Amino acid sequence: MLCNIQNTVVKYNRWNERTKQEREGTITMNKKLMEFLCEETDWEAVNNEELLHELPEFDAEVDAAVNEGRIGAFTKELSEHLGEMDIYKASLVTGFIGSVREKEEDTSAGEDILKFFAGCCVRLCEMFQSSRVAEGYPQLGDERLLFDRNKNWVRAYYGFDILCNAVMAFLSRDAALRKRLLTIGISGEIKYLCDETAPSPYLETISHIKVMQNTCGVRKLVVLWPEKKKGFYATANDLSNCAHLLFLLEEQMHKTFGEEYDMAEFCASDFMVRLSHGEYLDECWDDYYEPHFMECDYVTARHDVMEKDDIMSLIWGEAPPDDIRGVDDRGIIVLWRDGINRSFSPQNLVVFHEALRPFVKIDRELTDEEYTAWIQKIREKINSTRRQGGY
Repeated sequence: MLCNIQNTVVKYNRWNERTKQEREGTITMNKKLMEFLCEETDWEAVNNEELLHELPEFDAEVDAAVNEGRIGAFTKELSEHLGEMDIYKASLVTGFIGSVREKEEDTSAGEDILKFFAGCCVRLCEMFQSSRVAEGYPQLGDERLLFDRNKNWVRAYYGFDILCNAVMAFLSRDAALRKRLLTIGISGEIKYLCDETAPSPYLETISHIKVMQNTCGVRKLVVLWPEKKKGFYATANDLSNCAHLLFLLEEQMHKTFGEEYDMAEFCASDFMVRLSHGEYLDECWDDYYEPHFMECDYVTARHDVMEKDDIMSLIWGEAPPDDIRGVDDRGIIVLWRDGINRSFSPQNLVVFHEALRPFVKIDRELTDEEYTAWIQKIREKINSTRRQGGY
């Protein structure tokens, strides 16, 4: 883990230096405000969430930007200079940017926010790694002494949950930014901060970002039922795991097809249905849902009757929707009426941000010709993969 952190530090520093050079000389905001944002925060101010408002020029700049209709441009300029600011103040600035941009549904500052977030994740991992004891969670000890040892660690730590909430404001609205986060190379750091550190008010939201990494955007699907030689096109959106996707899929099959697809009933509680569509209800967390079908990977569509080994190709509930394999940019789900019994818990159905719009929509049923064409495509792909040594 430490080696990975060091590699990420080098990559982040190069990245930040490059963007800093590209932006040199582009600052147009109030000079006194920029100087204040770059001035290092001392121990007495490092946990003051109202720090930005102690400089009158900050509120004056915000008011002017609003009145002149350039608040978007102002927040974009702020985001472009996060890497030059004091780390704690920059974290507070991200909170301001996030609150403004989510109202505008504008995610153009997201790339800059993610870059700053990556650097803070690295710093926090360094801090916790340096505080590791023989067993159990890392122990930070006296944070005042830690501040004397490495001020930027503590500045990043105290501003981290504010920063994470800003990151969520962007990730929840922009699926492309979720994919971008995966390419930055800090998935290990995010996992470490979620799983290997003690509970802290400054780390409350990082677990939501871990989930958001795997939350799909618009995901095109084709669903096949070989036993009946029929199927349909569907679209999924803003879902973090396949259990949630399959739950909403069966709900829509019941509503759209009913008995035609052996879904005359949808045996889920009202609590779980409401939870799956974004409500947060403090009840019945020991409830569960047993899927009507056994949903499998596309390789099982090579035959019309379920075989014993098809269980090995089950679509696992914990897997991200983007992991569903497919053909021609469509994930393929194969339905089998018989198979193993399994259940999904309410935790699989939680929607982690109010801006997410989780749904599965059935677009239209396949014609007989289209069904036959999809089966042919699948068999060709299976044969091609086998020739290359797969399966």
